[in-house]
Amino acid sequence: MKNKSYLEEIHNMNKNYEKILQKMRGVMNMKKKMLNIAAIFVVVLLVGATSSSLYAKIKWNIEFEEYQNRPVGEAKGNLDEVRESDYAEVLNMDYVTQDGVSIKVDSLLLTDDCFDANVSFQFAEDKKLNSQTFRYGFAVYDENKNIYGIFSRTRVNDKRDNTTPFIYKELGIKYNKNDIFSIQLNDSAGFGPVEVNKEERKIITNLNIRAKDVFPQSKKIYIQIFDLGYDMYDMSSINEKTHTIDTKESFDITDAKWFFEINVPEKFYERNTTELKLDQEIPGFEIEKATISETGLVLIFKSQAYRELIMNGKDMVGKEFTDSMNAMFHITNGEGEVYQEISGGTKGEQSYKMTLDAGIKDWEKKLFVNFTIDGKTYTSELIAK
Repeated sequence: MKNKSYLEEIHNMNKNYEKILQKMRGVMNMKKKMLNIAAIFVVVLLVGATSSSLYAKIKWNIEFEEYQNRPVGEAKGNLDEVRESDYAEVLNMDYVTQDGVSIKVDSLLLTDDCFDANVSFQFAEDKKLNSQTFRYGFAVYDENKNIYGIFSRTRVNDKRDNTTPFIYKELGIKYNKNDIFSIQLNDSAGFGPVEVNKEERKIITNLNIRAKDVFPQSKKIYIQIFDLGYDMYDMSSINEKTHTIDTKESFDITDAKWFFEINVPEKFYERNTTELKLDQEIPGFEIEKATISETGLVLIFKSQAYRELIMNGKDMVGKEFTDSMNAMFHITNGEGEVYQEISGGTKGEQSYKMTLDAGIKDWEKKLFVNFTIDGKTYTSELIAK
């Protein structure tokens, strides 16, 4: 009888159903707890990500506010043609002095393919300076907020470029955060020294911007100068393995910025730009567009052989690569003088764009394209289209 009652006990449908329900409730409760824990974990992650994003935005806003609160010196000027050169002198502009630094724009040149300006700096006696490594940032744009170019001075230990988005925000310009330079009109932008006078503590620099396509006919040009500074190097810390200097440091001269407004007369809209073509075709070399102005010769061309040379350049050392490019393609005048490439790079999938230091006056004395392929050199004159 004991075995019978035991069997009845373990096979009792009602009691077993109740036990199964209790186990299922337990499992369901456990799943709910696990889901609650997972939900809490997701919330924590979201809060963490939101906090990081919020912190970055607050930091950016603080840095932008500091940028906006820098002391600003302003000056206005007008362009006046200088007969003996292609440059226009900036009239009615004196030095603007802030924090022991005086700056003015001396002259300006604007063509379809080039913006060029000479900028003078003068420093007070108490300002520390290294004229050899002196650098600064600049921005150039017009009355329609067309950005000719922005050049940021990067420090040795800080490679971020916050200045460019700061200027966009300041001007109310929308831009692609994934490609902040796409709205700028230039292929390249930079500056170099023209004259250094140590006795007068004066430096004249040439600010140069090359057009991606064509610069607009601007009525006003605005130039901002900022982030003046210099670098110092410990030459005894040269790393023989990497050929780099291990010990270097950047120094700021001032946190002030300068703002120049320059009126462009209508007579400067008449730009002396001439379209060119080859007098005779060259095998394996096709010119898509060629223009020449006072400031440079711009070529856009196709060549499979030249493109292959560019692609193989990654396997060459610097001088070997440069020599190989010059051997395949170069521009000369009637006396065989070779013109140097100012800037260049691929344009689209198949084309290459190159700017050379030949101007209208050089072209008037004849310019020639020299292209070597399969061991044979072809030469053809560049003539008006």
